[in-house]
Amino acid sequence: MYAAGLTVREIADRCKANVATVHLHLQVREKYSPGLHATHSEALVSRDPDRPSTRWRQRLEEVLAFQTSYHRLPKSTAEGTEGILGRWMALQGRAYQQGRMSSAKIVLLEGLEGWNLDLPQHRRDQHWYAMLDAVSAFVALTGQMPRYRNYATEHERALGVWLHNQHQRRSKNTIQPWRLKALNQKVPSWRSRG
Repeated sequence: MYAAGLTVREIADRCKANVATVHLHLQVREKYSPGLHATHSEALVSRDPDRPSTRWRQRLEEVLAFQTSYHRLPKSTAEGTEGILGRWMALQGRAYQQGRMSSAKIVLLEGLEGWNLDLPQHRRDQHWYAMLDAVSAFVALTGQMPRYRNYATEHERALGVWLHNQHQRRSKNTIQPWRLKALNQKVPSWRSRG
């Protein structure tokens, strides 16, 4: 393992041995196999610099255990262990979004549900869906589109402003296609004239 480029810590973790014991064994081994350290150094350099380290794998196991227990990813704003795990996950997400993550880490993270979501965008999309549902419910209840002028309630005004923004995005051709499709399906009469 040492000749293949694994670090002393990785070997100790795989063998479930003390790091000092492995280190001592390798020092003795170097006496009987001169050049072992040079072979190790060469193999270590050729490994991917973003390889999943032992500490990285341990942190992943902690996050997997957290998700199994709480059915969600840890929040970076939380206190204690959850906050530590959440901040670690935020780092992984940023590295992935920026294309700086090794394929080995990506494969290992696949066991986590939702790890590679762009959370701010996900929250915006969830809010958008909530507003669409609210507009649909308003139309079903009142039989009319919500107005942003001459509105009857503050709720109607908020829905009317949101719907007006969707009209503007559609006319400027900046609305995302999936949003346009969802609007057309959920509230078929939402389009303004012209």
